[in-house]
Amino acid sequence: MGKTLHFICIFIVAQLLFACSTTDAPQYFKTETKERVIWQSVSEAQPQDVTGIDFRNGRLVNNIWIIDLHQEVALKQKLLQQIIEHRGTDKPMTLDLVIAQSQCTFRNTDCSTSSIDWLVEPGKETFIGFTGETKTEVHPYDNRFGDLSATLQVKQKQNIVTIPVSWRIKDHKVYVDLKPALLQSPFEPEKAILKVDFANDHHQYSHKVVFEQYIFNLLELSPQYWHKPDINIQQWLDAIAQCLPVGDFDCAIAYMLKIQRSGEQLPDSYYYHIASMYLMAGDSEKAKAYAQKYLATASSEQYKHQARAML
Repeated sequence: MGKTLHFICIFIVAQLLFACSTTDAPQYFKTETKERVIWQSVSEAQPQDVTGIDFRNGRLVNNIWIIDLHQEVALKQKLLQQIIEHRGTDKPMTLDLVIAQSQCTFRNTDCSTSSIDWLVEPGKETFIGFTGETKTEVHPYDNRFGDLSATLQVKQKQNIVTIPVSWRIKDHKVYVDLKPALLQSPFEPEKAILKVDFANDHHQYSHKVVFEQYIFNLLELSPQYWHKPDINIQQWLDAIAQCLPVGDFDCAIAYMLKIQRSGEQLPDSYYYHIASMYLMAGDSEKAKAYAQKYLATASSEQYKHQARAML
């Protein structure tokens, strides 16, 4: 026991003398590598990562067909790596530290770091690669992933016609102006088929909606719109040709007004001719009104002087 204490004393004195004689503290350095995995954010995804288009909750609001639009996006798992540096210097030698080191020595205990002050310097995380794991998430439509297009077909028996349709995207929804498009159909539709397509360089997806009589009733599409009475303009012109030679200007004016009310596109000269008939019938006020309409048209040169004479 006495020899052990004597040896410990010698060890402590030696450590203290060594500490006093040392001017430069040695430097220590070690590194540690940490890795972790995270999922891509949807902002990092690319067009090829779109795995599907989700068209939800189609509904009719104020004659507009509205569809909620979402995309299925495959997100990859990312591997990140961080290098952590540990820089150390010897702690100042004190009696307490020497005693602690002597205890480590004689108890055969590893105290290699007990006398070192360590400074930890975490490095920046860097992307190493993908792990191969993926997951699918549904997100609102983002036009950077691809383009949308919409077409509308109308069908009656064997007749199928594609008609123009106005549509737009707002707040991740597709708005289709359904009624104005259907009114452009050349016939009363039995069915209408709306097709919305999504496409990019890697994928293509389609969505179809079939509209039938129930929707047409909600849109208040009247069959009379497509079944107007036949309008025989030529027959009325022939009648005018019979009225004028006998001086029946009221008869001629009546047929001229039928032509005007028919909804057919009128030539600019129509206004001059009916103005002349009113003038010959003795109604100078109406003659003047129609003469002014004629002079306001783009083709008023032909009868300009005659029309001005009616003013």
